[in-house]
Amino acid sequence: MQVIRKIIVPGHLYLSLFAFAGATLAALPAAHAQQTRIYTDPEKTFKDAQQYFQHGKYAVSMQLFKQTIDNITYWHETNRDLVRSDAYYYYTICALKLQQANGEQIALDYLKYFNNNAREQLVSYQLAKYYFHANKLKEAIPYYEKANIDNLSNDEIADAKFELAYCYFNVKDFKKAQPLFASIKEIEGKYYLPANYYYGFIAYNNRQYNEALNSFQRVVKEPKYSNIVPYYIAEIYYFQGKADQLIAYGEPLIKQGGQYYEAELKQLVGKAYFEKKNYPKALPYLQEFQDNSDEVRNEDIYQLSYSYYQTGNLQKAITGFKQLSGAKDSLGQNSMYLLGDCYLRTGQKANARNAFAYCANNSSNAQQQEISRFNYGKLSYELGYPDAALTELTQFVQKYPNSTYNKEAREIMVNLFMNSNNYKEGLATIEMIPEKNQTVLKAYQKVAYGRATQLINDGQLAEADRLLDIAIKNPYDAQIKQLAYFWKGEIALRQNKTEAAISNLNAYLGSTAILSGEANAQTASYNLGYSLLKQDRFSEALPWFESAQKASGPNAQRISNDAMVRAADCYYMLRQFPKALSLYDRIISNNEPGADYATYQKSIILGLQGKQSEKLALLKQLGNKFPNSNFGNETDMEIANTYLASEKFNEAIPYLENVLQKQPNGPNAPRALLKLGLCYYNKDNESKALTYYRQVVEKFPGAPESSEALQSIKAIYVGQGKTDDYLAFLKSTGRTVTASAEDSLAYAAAEARFTSNDCDGAINAFNNYIRKFPEGQFILPANFYKAECSYNNKDYTTALPAYEFVLSRNNSLYAERSALQAANINYYQVKNYDKARSYYLQLQDLSSSKENTMAATRGLLRSNYMLKHWDEVTNYSEMLLAGSNNSTDDQILGHFYHAKALKQNGQYAAAITEFKTVTGLTKSEIGAEARYDIADSYLQQNELDAAEKAGFDVIKNTASYEYWVAKAYILLGDVYAKQKDYFNAKATFQSIATNSTIPELKQEAKDKLAKAEADEKAAGKKQK
Repeated sequence: MQVIRKIIVPGHLYLSLFAFAGATLAALPAAHAQQTRIYTDPEKTFKDAQQYFQHGKYAVSMQLFKQTIDNITYWHETNRDLVRSDAYYYYTICALKLQQANGEQIALDYLKYFNNNAREQLVSYQLAKYYFHANKLKEAIPYYEKANIDNLSNDEIADAKFELAYCYFNVKDFKKAQPLFASIKEIEGKYYLPANYYYGFIAYNNRQYNEALNSFQRVVKEPKYSNIVPYYIAEIYYFQGKADQLIAYGEPLIKQGGQYYEAELKQLVGKAYFEKKNYPKALPYLQEFQDNSDEVRNEDIYQLSYSYYQTGNLQKAITGFKQLSGAKDSLGQNSMYLLGDCYLRTGQKANARNAFAYCANNSSNAQQQEISRFNYGKLSYELGYPDAALTELTQFVQKYPNSTYNKEAREIMVNLFMNSNNYKEGLATIEMIPEKNQTVLKAYQKVAYGRATQLINDGQLAEADRLLDIAIKNPYDAQIKQLAYFWKGEIALRQNKTEAAISNLNAYLGSTAILSGEANAQTASYNLGYSLLKQDRFSEALPWFESAQKASGPNAQRISNDAMVRAADCYYMLRQFPKALSLYDRIISNNEPGADYATYQKSIILGLQGKQSEKLALLKQLGNKFPNSNFGNETDMEIANTYLASEKFNEAIPYLENVLQKQPNGPNAPRALLKLGLCYYNKDNESKALTYYRQVVEKFPGAPESSEALQSIKAIYVGQGKTDDYLAFLKSTGRTVTASAEDSLAYAAAEARFTSNDCDGAINAFNNYIRKFPEGQFILPANFYKAECSYNNKDYTTALPAYEFVLSRNNSLYAERSALQAANINYYQVKNYDKARSYYLQLQDLSSSKENTMAATRGLLRSNYMLKHWDEVTNYSEMLLAGSNNSTDDQILGHFYHAKALKQNGQYAAAITEFKTVTGLTKSEIGAEARYDIADSYLQQNELDAAEKAGFDVIKNTASYEYWVAKAYILLGDVYAKQKDYFNAKATFQSIATNSTIPELKQEAKDKLAKAEADEKAAGKKQK
C-alpha cells in the first residue's frame, strides 16, 4: 500500500526564489517621505511619482501618489477624474508591492470602486502576490485566476504560473496544480528546479511513477533537494517492482548517510530484499526501521516476523506474529497460521493451539481456516482438552466432509469417546452419527454408561436408566454391561421399584461381580437384601445381608454394620428371636452405629418372650446410654406401653409426659395424650383424663387418636350424666353427631382411590371431601394424601399448599412427612430458600428418624448457603460431618459447603483443603464446582501458576459440565491477563465468547476480551 508522506518544502519558498525589490527603500531620505513645502506644482508631483514608480522606488512613489490624491482639487476639472484614477491605481500597486499592512484593504477598495478591466486584472495579480508573500495561499488563488496574463510581462507570467501552481499544490488541488507546473518545468530558469520538484510530487501522488521519476531525477543533485528526493526515487522503484534497482540505488545512499528519510529508506531496501526472498539481508534493515519508529504498520511487523521465520529465528518470529493477533484481515490470519507453526516447531503446543484458534476464526483464507480448525481440535486432544477437541472435531467433520484430514479427525473422535469423561458431549456426538460401525457402538456403550453414572450423581435417574439400557443392549464390553445392571438396580431401589431392583441386582451378582467404586458385591448384596426386605421376603433377604457383612469395598464398614442390623431385623420378622438377639447383641457390645436401634429391638424381643422386667431395664438403659438417640421418644412410649400392659398407670405416666416434653408436637404426641387420659381415667381422675382427651381432639383433630379420644370423652360425660356438656364440646370442635357418618363415608371413598394408586381419581375425591367438610375429622389425612398424589404427579403448585395446611394444624401423624416435602418443594421448585429453611427447621424439630434428621440438616445447609448465612453454613456443615456412619454424599456436601464458607471469609488455604477432599470423593457437578473453586482460590491469592494448573484440572476432569468448564477457561484468561500474556488471554476469552452457549458467560468473556485488547494496546508500541 502506498503511503504519501508529508512533502518537505526547502526554505521559505518566496524568499528563496525572488529578490524583493522594495526591501532597500527604507533607507531613502526622509525628505522624500515627508513633504512639507507648499504644494504649488501638482503636475510635477504626479510626474515624479510616476518616474519613481518606473524605477521601482515604490515607497517614495507611494507618498507622492498620496499627495496627488490628497490635492486633487488643484487639478483642472477636465483632468481631475483621470488623474485621480491613475493615482489610486499606482498608490494601490505600491501598497501591495511594499507588503504594507493596509495594502489588502486598499486593493479591495480599489477593486470595489474603480471600473477599469485591465487595471482590475493587474491589481488582482498584485493582490495575489501580496497574499502569496504573506503565505495566505488560499486567499491568493482567486486573484491569480482573475489576473489576465495578456497584461503581464513574460517574467510576471512565469511568476504567476508558478505561484498559482504552488498555491494549488498547497491546498492539495493537484489536478489544477499539475498542468501549471508542467507548463514551466521544461523551461530553463529560476522555476525549472522547483517546478520539477513539485510536479514530481504530484505525479508521485497520482501514481504516475515514470513522470515523477523523470522530474525527481532532474532535481536530485540540487543541494536543497538532495537529502529528500532520493527516498521518493527509491520508493518509486519499490512501487514499480524494481527491487534490484532499488537496492542498487538505496544501499549507497544509506552508507553515505544524511538522508532526511534515512529510516524509511532502510525499510525500503529491507522490503526489496524481502520481495526477493533474501531474508537474511532484509532483516537488519527491517529491524532497524522498527526499532527507530514510533509507529509501525501491521505489514511492517509481519515482514520482519516472516523474515525471522524464514531464517529460523522462531523465537523472534513468535514475538512479532503475536502482535498481530488482533488483526482481522488476511495478514492477521496468515500471521496466526505461521505463529501456530512456530509454536509447534518449538514444542509449545498450548500456545500453538491458541494461535490456530485465532486463525480458525478468520475466513480470509479458506484453506488456512480448514487446517487451523483441524489443528485446533487435534491439539486440544493431545493437550488433554477432550471437550474442546470433541466439539471442534465434530463441527470439522460436518463442515468439511471431504477434507483430507477427515479420516484422522474421526479416529481422534473415537479415541475421545473411549478415553474422555466428557460423556455428555460424546453421547450427543455419537447419537448424531447415522450409521454406527462396531468401533462407534463400542464407544457408544462406554459413553452411555459413563454419562449414566454422572446423571445418577446429579439425581437425573430416568435419563440415567435409559442410558444404562443402551449400555446393556451394546454388550461389547462385558464388564460395562455387568456394571450397568448394578446401577439399574440402584436406580430402581431409589424409585421404590423393588421388583426391578431385585432383577437387575441378581443380573449383576449372577457372575463374579466387577468392582468399580461404589459398584461392588457388598453394596449390591446389601441393596438386594434391602429390596427383598421391603417386599417382606425375609428368608430370601437374609443370605444377601449376610453376604454384605463379609465383602469389602468403599464404605465397607458402614454397609457391613447396617447389613448386620437388617439381618437381625429379618430374623426378628421371622420370629427367630435367638438369632436376632445374637446379632443385636453383637452390634450393642461393639457400640456400632445403630446400637441404640439394636437395643430398642432387643427390648421388644424380650417383651415378646415375656421378659418384661428385662425389657424395661434395657429400655431405661437405652435412654441413659443414648440420650440423643432418635429412638428416645419411641423408648419412652414403649416403657409406658409395657407398664400400661401391666396396668401400672402411675409408672407409665412420667414416661408419657417425657414424650410430650421432648416433642410436644411430635408424631407420638397424640398417642401419649390419649394414653395419659387412659391412665388418669383408670386412676378415677376423670377430670384430668378429660383434660388429656380434649387436648387430643383440639390439638390433633385429624389424628386417628382423635376419634378414640372422642369416644372416651363421650363415655365420661355420659357416665357423669353430662350429655349437654358433651354436645357442647362437639359443637365447639365443629362436629355434629349426624355429620360424622357422612364425613367418614366421603373420606373412605377418597382413601380407597388413593390405596388403589388412582392418584387422579384420589385428588378429585379428596378435593370434594375438603370442599364439603372443611373442618371434617379427616381433613388432615385428606390434605396430606392429596398433597402426596399431586407431588407424585409433579404438580408442586397444588401439593405445596396442601402440605402447608397439614403443618398449620399443629402436629399430627402427617406433619413430619409434610415438613420434608414442603421444604423440598420450596427449595428445589419454588426457589424460596427462606421458606425452605423454615420448613427444614420444622422438620428438624419433628423428626423421628435418622433419615429425616439428616435430610433436615442437609436442607438447612443448602438453604443457608443460598441465603448467604455463612455462620449457619459453617455450623450445619460441621453438624453433617460429625454424624456417625454418614454417607459419602453427606461427606461431600459437608466438606463442600464448609469450604464455601471458608472461601467467603477469605480463608483460602483452608478452603482449598476442603475442596480437594470433595474432588477426591466425587466427579459429579458439585465436584466440578469444587475444582473451579480451588483454581479461583489460588487466583484470589495471586498464586497464578497454581491457579493455571487448577484451571486446567477443571477442564480435563469435569468436561461434561459446560458451565464450570467455561468458567475455568475465563479464569485461565484472567491468569494470563495478570501475567500480561495478552496473546493467550485474548485467545482464551475469544474461545468462550465464540463457542459458549451460556449467555452470561459469553458476555463476560466478551467484556474481558475487550479489556485485554485495550490493556495490550496500552502496553505495546503503537500500531498504525
